[in-house]
Amino acid sequence: MNEIAKNVYDTQVFKYGVYHKENIKWLQNLAFYREELTYFYTLIDEVKSKNTLLEVLNQVFVFETRWQNLHKESDELVHLINQEQWGFEDDALGREFLLGEEIYDQHYTLRERYQVFEKEFIHTKNDFYKCLSKIL
Repeated sequence: MNEIAKNVYDTQVFKYGVYHKENIKWLQNLAFYREELTYFYTLIDEVKSKNTLLEVLNQVFVFETRWQNLHKESDELVHLINQEQWGFEDDALGREFLLGEEIYDQHYTLRERYQVFEKEFIHTKNDFYKCLSKIL
């Protein structure tokens, strides 16, 4: 292997390692967020059981819907990340790993989607706590 080919190969293997570590971190974070979702569902149930005011129930319904949407998105992200990981393993085991433009674009899109999820989760969490502080 000539020097240029070796540098290209080393760069691709490095990117694979970075993508792999990023995926693992995302999966860990998503597991944590899903635990928090379970806690938020418990809080919602508690608020619904203690309040009968229509205004409060409407606010709770809005947050319940937002949490359900985030839960669904986290399911999809876990699936997509695992699917990408399996693809990495297939590439690495089956042949010389070449990190092409398609994989780069796929991971970039996945990164953006994860970042949007994380931002929305944090925003919803902050809004939910503000709402709870008024209700409880």
